[in-house]
Amino acid sequence: MTLPLRLLFIAVLQVVLTSILTYFLVTDEYRDLSNQSVDTLENFLIEQKHQELENYTLLAVSAMSDAYENSAIDDDEAKARVTEIIHDMTYSGNDGYFFVYDGDGNGVVHPKEPYRVGKNWWELEGENGDKTIQILLANAKAGGGFHRYPWRKPSAGEMSEKMGYSVFLEKWNWMIGTGVYLDDVNSQLSKLQREIDQHINKTKQIILLVAMSSIFLIFLLGLILNLSQKKKTDQKISELGLKIINMQEEERRHISRELHDGIVQVLVSIKYSLEATGLWLKKAKVDKPQPLEHAQSNLQDAISEIRRISHHLHPRILDELGLSAAMDALATEFSEQTGIAVNVTKPAVRKLVQNGISTTLYRVVQESLINVQKHAHASEVNIEMTIKDKWLTLTISDNGCGFDPHNTDKPEDYGIGLRNLAERVEYHLGEFNVRSSNDGTQVTARIPKASYANTHTATQGPSV
Repeated sequence: MTLPLRLLFIAVLQVVLTSILTYFLVTDEYRDLSNQSVDTLENFLIEQKHQELENYTLLAVSAMSDAYENSAIDDDEAKARVTEIIHDMTYSGNDGYFFVYDGDGNGVVHPKEPYRVGKNWWELEGENGDKTIQILLANAKAGGGFHRYPWRKPSAGEMSEKMGYSVFLEKWNWMIGTGVYLDDVNSQLSKLQREIDQHINKTKQIILLVAMSSIFLIFLLGLILNLSQKKKTDQKISELGLKIINMQEEERRHISRELHDGIVQVLVSIKYSLEATGLWLKKAKVDKPQPLEHAQSNLQDAISEIRRISHHLHPRILDELGLSAAMDALATEFSEQTGIAVNVTKPAVRKLVQNGISTTLYRVVQESLINVQKHAHASEVNIEMTIKDKWLTLTISDNGCGFDPHNTDKPEDYGIGLRNLAERVEYHLGEFNVRSSNDGTQVTARIPKASYANTHTATQGPSV
């Protein structure tokens, strides 16, 4: 894994971990605060209910106080008046009423459930298992108290949570109580809890959205940096490749010059010496020895071969007269060596392109002709160079047997190679294409005007 990818991975991992921690910490903290708010509201509402029940109970006691205070323990008439008063007292519609039980749990007054009157409910258990009447009596005997228990709500006809408050009438051994249903309290608390859950879910979504956006931005930034780095790297590689090719061509040029101006000159000097020796022997009327004849012949062959190698490495005509003349010379030499007809078509310009591009196009022609000689079994080659639509196009086609350019078992058989040629052309922002079939092969190199234009050296003139 490269360093940029490692840094990108670390950044993404950090964002993910931070998001997870924030997700849980913020959610838990928010939920704790919300629960505290719910508890505070619940306590406030319950306290209001407490005060409400105490007030209702105080009203009931006040309403019966005359009859109760002025009665004896066994005053049945007073008890009947109090029973009637309690039975008729209601509030909050049909759900607010008072009930009375004696100390043994027997029903005395219950306006909404009259069947309870005259029966013992000491062992009555609520849905939660509490002894409801016993708890209400205990709270009443303790001076008044509150108890929450499930009870059937008259207006709804179903069980609902109720908060009861009871006081004790010690003289008559009665427990008088009332209660309010907590539907409205529970409804408010449920509504608040739903809103809190919605806020928590919204907070979670915001955290996830921020996390995903951050990860996306990091990936996007990493991609941009990676592409930028890749572009710079490719540019450096391209510049390095071009530099290597230029160095290779410069080295070829240097070796070619050394061969032509150095070794060839020495061999020519030796040749002249051998010819002078032959003339001296002829004047002395001495037959020229056979080894001398062989030496002169071999020396001439060596000079020709070195000149051929020097020309192949880097033709001096390419530097002196340009690409057009070099192509003509290469075509003539190839035709003389192989007997294959070569037709050259080119624009009538001198010094058309820069030296680097001239060398590249020359190598394309040279390598193509070498491949024709080795593999094509062709009888004719056409070399055409045109300038059209701001493109310099060089095409080398033959009528040989063709080959598969994508499946060469031995790339070394193709000289510097098609891929090398393609890279050379692409260094100049050009395009390189090879098409081959049983009817022949066509190699095309295209250079854009932005690369080949050389306004300082281009001059109109005859084709050379």
